[in-house]
Amino acid sequence: MVEGRDPKLVDGRGASVSQLFSVRYGLDYYQREYTWSRRNMQELLDDLARRFLEHWKSGHERSKVRYYEPYFLGPIVTYQGDITYLVDGQQRFTSLLLLLTHLRKLMLEDDDLEEDARELDKLIWSRQFGKRSFTLDVAERAVCMDALLLGKEFSLPNGTSPSVRNLWERGCDLAEDFPDILRGEPLPYFTDWLLSRVCLVDIQAHDRDHGWEIFETMNDRGARLTPLDLLKSFLLSRAGQNHADMNASWRAMLTCLAKDGASPSDFVKTLLQARYVDPTTPGVEQIDGAFHEWVREHSELLGLRRPDQYRAFITDILVPCAKRYALIQRASTELVPGLESVRYNADNGLTAQFLLLTAVMNPGDDDDTFRQKARLVADYLDLVLARRMANSAAIQNVELMPEITRLVPLVRDAAGIDELSAVLGREVAELGYDFSGLNTFGLRGDNRKQVRYLLARMTAFAEEGTQNPNRTAEYLGLAGSSPHEIEHIWENHYERHKEVGSEERFRQQRDRLGALLLLPKSDNASYRDDVYERKVEYYQRQNVLAASLHPAVYTRHPRLQRFFDLHGLAKQVRPYPDTFPPSAIGERQQLYRRLCELIWEPTGLGLSVPQGVAEARPASRRAHYGISPAQLIASGLLKADSMLRATNKGNTYKAVLLSDGRVRLENGASYESLSTAGQIVLNRGSCNGWKLWQVETEHGWESLFNLRRRALERGLLE
Repeated sequence: MVEGRDPKLVDGRGASVSQLFSVRYGLDYYQREYTWSRRNMQELLDDLARRFLEHWKSGHERSKVRYYEPYFLGPIVTYQGDITYLVDGQQRFTSLLLLLTHLRKLMLEDDDLEEDARELDKLIWSRQFGKRSFTLDVAERAVCMDALLLGKEFSLPNGTSPSVRNLWERGCDLAEDFPDILRGEPLPYFTDWLLSRVCLVDIQAHDRDHGWEIFETMNDRGARLTPLDLLKSFLLSRAGQNHADMNASWRAMLTCLAKDGASPSDFVKTLLQARYVDPTTPGVEQIDGAFHEWVREHSELLGLRRPDQYRAFITDILVPCAKRYALIQRASTELVPGLESVRYNADNGLTAQFLLLTAVMNPGDDDDTFRQKARLVADYLDLVLARRMANSAAIQNVELMPEITRLVPLVRDAAGIDELSAVLGREVAELGYDFSGLNTFGLRGDNRKQVRYLLARMTAFAEEGTQNPNRTAEYLGLAGSSPHEIEHIWENHYERHKEVGSEERFRQQRDRLGALLLLPKSDNASYRDDVYERKVEYYQRQNVLAASLHPAVYTRHPRLQRFFDLHGLAKQVRPYPDTFPPSAIGERQQLYRRLCELIWEPTGLGLSVPQGVAEARPASRRAHYGISPAQLIASGLLKADSMLRATNKGNTYKAVLLSDGRVRLENGASYESLSTAGQIVLNRGSCNGWKLWQVETEHGWESLFNLRRRALERGLLE
């Protein structure tokens, strides 16, 4: 103890994630539920990824991580009882526990990282009296955490607590939302950084009552002014007069936002970034925290010079934009007619859409004009996501934010609906990727939700085209029911499909998009193991895409044939009454590609695509952190179109390294990174492609990792 120090004073100590998770914690009775939303978790992942990637470079030794800049995640409050009790900070702590569990899962899929995964086990759980006990030990969460840890199914019966429901949903979301750029080679480096360089302050109370007192003080008591309060104070102090009216307008704005569940602080941050920021704007990073200070320091940029301009900023900008932001918030949680794509984008994890939707808010527009603009933006983003899904590209915020940020001033400056349509139409023409990736697309470990989304949209489109109701919400589980499930047309029995040549080939064919349907959960479970001859009899009673496999449907339901004829699909669809051979999978694959092209046809979405413009802007590539395969080619260490191979568990996979660093697999699909290509062939959530893929050199077949290391040692690469 420091000499002269009062032991009754509060003790706060900085600790790394690894140090904090070396202790077992419990929750006291007054703790609230675990309430983090998907957006909260995404923001944490985006922040962590951004800070880590400021330092990580491909080719770094792992020991360099100890010199990366630390990142502070805030305080927690604990007290010591029979175990250590977590008084405040359980939202972040629970979310970090979920993140560690997901990192462990990814590491277990990489043979080189199995030992690292076992080290994570020590931070996630321990054995107490013969039973698994998680680091945050809450009895009602144990079964759910077990399922997440072991990759098991977990049901959410009626009466499931909000904490457990949120815990399961956030754990499942991580499979899709964990940044693609952190998988593969960066994964162990990121994990090391998270454990050793991400820190919190542990405020240690003396006992339960003291902990409760600190908790109240930090969360309820006192006149702690938030950035929102300070912004209000600054604006009113400069308004000069009508303070009562200004205050009433401000309170009405907060009420409007709260009614639809929108965060006032998120609204102000998003509005500032969408309305006033461009690539040359200074101090933008300050908006995420002390946005009141940013407004104070950049008031002239906001056009705030005279008292009347401060008043107008509240009444003519903040208040009307808040109403429209509230509408967007509502559309992201329920299906608002005309803005369905906002809900779809939110379900696909694109919370960054709020920035672009806010950028088209012009207070001078009437409500109908804003809705049309918002629909154009949301439909454009939905199209981008669908095409990226089809090409197995990442759809996370951290990957798409640079493109969205680039678009903000373009859509903001569009004078009206027609001009916005033209701006977004040109973006479509210049995307550089289309639905051709569906030729080789299929189900893999980490894209189940994206596959279901494409199937749901195609199935609903076909249903609607045959004069049935649009059931997209039902298929996706957005209407309160469980989502429909992916049905494999081929049952999981290789011995029944030996014509494909090998068990590995069988797995690949069975998971192709053309071999999949969407069915209600109960039906999917009952059909799963039946042979095709029996399945096809069941299919004729299902949605039209499933029913189209049965010949009787074409005579009983002429509208189905008219639908196919109307869209020129007659050559791509036909019944398969007795067998569903490998050739049928290819035919259905082409049918699905054409359906996607029809659903997301730009002009049908109201986007004015210019003629004669194609791929003028290269397809967006992920940022390279350090050395890339393209650099090895440019330096002469590798030749373009070099043959690559990978071996795993007795299987050999071949690929070609293209001149731009992409990897083309045997099925013709191309991927932007070595690791993504490795994940695809191995059907894993993470893979270090540098170590997996080999190339033939004068030393024989060796990994690209070894080739890169030798080049670095010889000073051939920077």
